[in-house]
Amino acid sequence: MKKKRSISVSAALMLVMLAVVATFNVVFFVAAEYYNKRLEGIQVLEQEYKKFKEVAEVVSKSFIGEYDAAKAMDGAMAGYIDGLGDKWSHYYTKEQVEAIQESDKNTYSGIGVTLSADAETPYLITAVAKGGPAEKAGVRPMDVIVSVNGMLSESYESRDALISDVRGEKGTSVKIEVQRGEEKLSFDITRDEIPNECVETRMLDNGVGLVVITGFETGVDKEFEAKVTDLVAQGASALIFDLRFNPGGYVDVMYKMLDLLLPEGLVISMTDRTGSKPVEYFSDAHRIELPMAVIVNEYSYSAAEFFAAATQEYGVATIVGDHTTGKGYAQNLLILSDGSGINLSTARYYTPKGASLASTGVTPDVSVSLTEDQMYSFYTLKDADDSQLQAAIAAVQGQ
Repeated sequence: MKKKRSISVSAALMLVMLAVVATFNVVFFVAAEYYNKRLEGIQVLEQEYKKFKEVAEVVSKSFIGEYDAAKAMDGAMAGYIDGLGDKWSHYYTKEQVEAIQESDKNTYSGIGVTLSADAETPYLITAVAKGGPAEKAGVRPMDVIVSVNGMLSESYESRDALISDVRGEKGTSVKIEVQRGEEKLSFDITRDEIPNECVETRMLDNGVGLVVITGFETGVDKEFEAKVTDLVAQGASALIFDLRFNPGGYVDVMYKMLDLLLPEGLVISMTDRTGSKPVEYFSDAHRIELPMAVIVNEYSYSAAEFFAAATQEYGVATIVGDHTTGKGYAQNLLILSDGSGINLSTARYYTPKGASLASTGVTPDVSVSLTEDQMYSFYTLKDADDSQLQAAIAAVQGQ
């Protein structure tokens, strides 16, 4: 048996002191490293702000023209966000933020057109509200806005700045010029309240229920559930969801709509910039079980293409139409202290099987494209002349 050794009080105190010193050194080293990194970041920011201040002072002292300092600041902020290289992130002035918030309500005042969310085609009209002022005047999808009240589109700082000029008080007028193919057309349009009803349903002659979804705005999930449930009660033998020219909308709205169609399981997962603690949305076991198809085109963005992807992965719907653009980031509108805002990509989202749609999009099960003439006359197309709709009908009927 080994003899037990004793440690003197002084030796014990020395060991404790050494442990404290070692711990302090480790903590100090980590803290110093963190501080140095923070300091480096602050120094970089200081240099950037110094440069901005220098530019502002040079302009103030030497610029020969008249200018609006507040407008110049908005331009600088917009340029900073554009410099991120993310076509889904944008800076909005206070007035643009107010217009966005207004359009998220049940109605907004304007002419009833939706512009492309793609930075490469910012003035392309991708949707025209049925019964709205623009449709009544003769504006069509695929028209490109050339000017607003005489101001060329290319002169605007951003797509959203142009949108602000197109919108306005009910009863006032706006003149827009559009490019349609080889010709230019001018329209004097009186603004009106545009209802934000985003779901239109009807029963086709063959007993198939058609559900046209134009956006995933606040409250659309309730509208969707009520109208789809009514179609089923009418005896619909199958359902077709038309998401062509749909610019997307809110994740929680889309998720609730998909919950009505998908079996129990994961619908969508989202991660922030760190990739940790994903946010997940699940569907329950209750769902509508009918043959389904989803129609998309290259202007089906964001929630619209995700809707198609989720139904495709679960095998509950046949996807018909064109390959979608491919968007994999979710945005938040962050309001700044002066009322302006940044619509910033703050999360990545993934399909039920963990795929990102960023730059890949959704590949249809049945690829069918409309002709240019069909695209221009999209809202007046008869069902028999809509090749994508006919392909969807064939898909749900097993032909």
